[in-house]
Amino acid sequence: MKVRDLPPRPPLTVDPKATLAEVARRMRTEDAGSVAVVSSGRLVGIITERDVVGAIADGIDPREATADVVMSGEPATVGEEDDLRLVAVRMMALGIRHLPVVDQGGAIVGLISARDLVAVLDSDGDARGG
Repeated sequence: MKVRDLPPRPPLTVDPKATLAEVARRMRTEDAGSVAVVSSGRLVGIITERDVVGAIADGIDPREATADVVMSGEPATVGEEDDLRLVAVRMMALGIRHLPVVDQGGAIVGLISARDLVAVLDSDGDARGG
């Protein structure tokens, strides 16, 4: 099974200059565990729930700090044709739970989470139907 076979979920995106408070509100409103940070149509970073919690725990003011300060820059990505089993292995190896999905031109087309993978993987680790 390929990434493209998952139910489509458009990426939740924010501008690099959005405040952390704005980012957190969008994540809560959209029930999202991560957001892609996009500038001029290009993926420049990702912010996850862990990043938000870590920033606040470090004393960063969420009303003042911007996404570009908190984000993980140059995030790992996956392609629409990547095999889900390999995506799961990559997430585990990197210790992450969210990956942006990019098309052949490098434009972000979605976000995939560990939760998405769990929903389609059988208990033995094989993707259903594939």
